[in-house]
Amino acid sequence: MEKKQKKEKTLENSLLAALPEAEFKKIQPLLKEVDLEQDEVLWEMDEKRKFVYFPTTAMICLLYDSDEGVSIEVGMTGRQGMVGVVTFIGDSRMAKGAVVQRAGKAYKMKAEEVEKEFLTCPAFQEICMCYTQTLIAQISQNVICNRLHSVEQQLCRYLLVNYDNLQTKTFSMTHEQISNVFGVRRESVSLAAAGLKDRGLIEYSRGTLTILDRPGLLKAACECYEVVREQYDRILNQYAKMHGA
Repeated sequence: MEKKQKKEKTLENSLLAALPEAEFKKIQPLLKEVDLEQDEVLWEMDEKRKFVYFPTTAMICLLYDSDEGVSIEVGMTGRQGMVGVVTFIGDSRMAKGAVVQRAGKAYKMKAEEVEKEFLTCPAFQEICMCYTQTLIAQISQNVICNRLHSVEQQLCRYLLVNYDNLQTKTFSMTHEQISNVFGVRRESVSLAAAGLKDRGLIEYSRGTLTILDRPGLLKAACECYEVVREQYDRILNQYAKMHGA
């Protein structure tokens, strides 16, 4: 138990922390900690992915370009996931780009090394496929959310996901950044944020936003947040039980 707690504290990435000790030691030399800058493009369109990223304190946005030429967020990845599943599933349609939404740290691993370990390390393969299931669920649910739910509901979901991954109630973000992620006008985000502020759920000033009432934010959000979170918890808990974690 003490070794596992030490590993989790060191890594701060839920997927790597979930690996059995022996499998983690096998891939540990292949991981390199890097600093990711805000708005840094990790890849775009159909270019070959050179690295897979396991964020720790960074948040990465997966984007898809609509027929109208608007980039829309289809997924967000932080300490609970990884970026680059196309490396082993071979479907580049899941996202057309990956951009750093919150600056921070991540572990990166060369794509060819990921492919090798995916084939030779069963526990690593399982954790990658487990997360891929949750990512597909997230992308599918976000498409529904973007089409059917209000900007205010999307904003609540977005803030809750940031809170879960960054483990802080205060974020550096602007209405313009959020509008770019949602593919909507900045005025729509400002109106939604003002409504949440008036109800005492959030506070914001000069590019800094603070969650004041998470339970209230959860009630104001649509069902999409809970659907994705429950899927993630269920699949990762199954993995943990299989490996005696």
